[in-house]
Amino acid sequence: MASRTWQETVSLKQRELRDSIPREWIDDNLKVDMISKGLVNTREYLDDILPEEEKSITSRTIMELSQAIGNGELTALEVTKAFTHRAMLAHQILNCCSEIFINQALERAEALDTIFKETGKTVGPLHGIPISLKDQVDLKGIASALGYVSRCHDKKDENSLLADKLLEMGAIFYVKTCVPMAMMAPETGTNLFPYTYNALNINLSSGGSSGGEGALIAAGGARVGFGTDIGGSIRIPASYNGIYGIKPSVGRVSYLRVSNSYANQECIPSVIGPLAQTLEELEFTLKLVVDSKCWLQDPKVLPIGWTQYTIPSEKLKIGIWFDSGDVEPMPAIKRTLKEIYGSLSKSDNFEVVKVEWPEHQRLIKALFDVYGADASKEIMNECAKSGEPLHRLLDYLMDPENKTSPLTINQWWELCNEVYLIKAKYLEFWCGNQLDAIIAPVMAQTQVKPYSVSSLDYTGVCNLCDCSSVVIPLNKVDPIKDTLIVRGTRSDLEKSIRDQYDVQAVDKMPVCVQIITRKLEEEKGLAIASLVQKVVKG
Repeated sequence: MASRTWQETVSLKQRELRDSIPREWIDDNLKVDMISKGLVNTREYLDDILPEEEKSITSRTIMELSQAIGNGELTALEVTKAFTHRAMLAHQILNCCSEIFINQALERAEALDTIFKETGKTVGPLHGIPISLKDQVDLKGIASALGYVSRCHDKKDENSLLADKLLEMGAIFYVKTCVPMAMMAPETGTNLFPYTYNALNINLSSGGSSGGEGALIAAGGARVGFGTDIGGSIRIPASYNGIYGIKPSVGRVSYLRVSNSYANQECIPSVIGPLAQTLEELEFTLKLVVDSKCWLQDPKVLPIGWTQYTIPSEKLKIGIWFDSGDVEPMPAIKRTLKEIYGSLSKSDNFEVVKVEWPEHQRLIKALFDVYGADASKEIMNECAKSGEPLHRLLDYLMDPENKTSPLTINQWWELCNEVYLIKAKYLEFWCGNQLDAIIAPVMAQTQVKPYSVSSLDYTGVCNLCDCSSVVIPLNKVDPIKDTLIVRGTRSDLEKSIRDQYDVQAVDKMPVCVQIITRKLEEEKGLAIASLVQKVVKG
């Protein structure tokens, strides 16, 4: 039998994905109906059309759901049906899911209900709670395609350790979510699946590379899910979709049996962490995972349990990073940072100073040198297996400046040492200024239209320096206040970003910032994020 063309494989995979949606939940007119009602916000639209009982369930936090299941008010099956239904409707509008396995989820929910009925006890703190997973988190019997046609039918032989730990706590898996090819783009779209749109405005991007997670959670199809981050891939989708996310430090959450591009690249490793609808759910989930003692099975996980951070009586010293020096944030972000500076300065809890990230241009160069160490050979080789072309989101790899030869082993060692030296400079800056946290933009833009120019100026620093970073929404775009002042630009990248700015396109969209703390200070970052949110929002 002749092998399939890549286009035939794509058609087959898309048909399989559609067939995995329960027939009674398929509606080809959903998006048309939504647009005909003048709506662009998928979350609001789903709230309008879903039954009240399902809307009530999906509006509760996972802590509230856990309590309701534990006291018999709700069953795991009821909760799972509500979230799977909402997720399938969201997917048909946003293209956010790469794998769908509703029947398995419902069977597990029924099994958990049986255990509860027989014992009167839940199996763990996530008993009956649906959790979504980024495509690359391995589950037995399900593919981790990483955005490649060649991998879309390669089913995994075993679960990732993270998945096993979540299952032990009672979680229910029902979908895996879309990523760009190789997870190497700040937006989400592939030759395999259509482009993934923003849950709050279908004319905008969901971000990437955890774009499917960001869109699904913001649409209400999940309360919590897991993404990965090597340059902003948790934080960008969280920011664009107006939800919460945390990029932990390396070694805090297990990456064992999580499929990846450039697997085991240890100079600037990818990390895995949660995205959530609320800050409380974000912290609750991360704490559970950290305290699951993955270090007993994964030698890369650091043996550090959760240590709750208490806000001290003395003032916290917060740096506000307004501008990278290369790419200026767009007006709503600058306005938000100024408002944060003003609010925190008036608070008894904070001392606030302006800061600039040290060695920034040197850092960004080293970051992209690490990303391009193999001159994109892995990506091109994987594309060649199926015959698919490089997806347009990765066209930047074909830029003559990026088309170099792979580094030699000696060049790689030199680059790793360069990263080490930059980290030392950052640590000297941080400790010399006695900072507790830095508040910074996530991206230069609040959101972008599909296939836009973006910059990792503000996210990439946390990956190279191995900082913890929490994303929180604190404001909304105001087209009157946030018009762009015409001025000269400092770089071609800044000019491109300014040229594509359209304040009307992002009217009333969320403005997020990141709360950056030092390595392994996830607890501190979450506590400070909570306090900042309280002070700024009142």
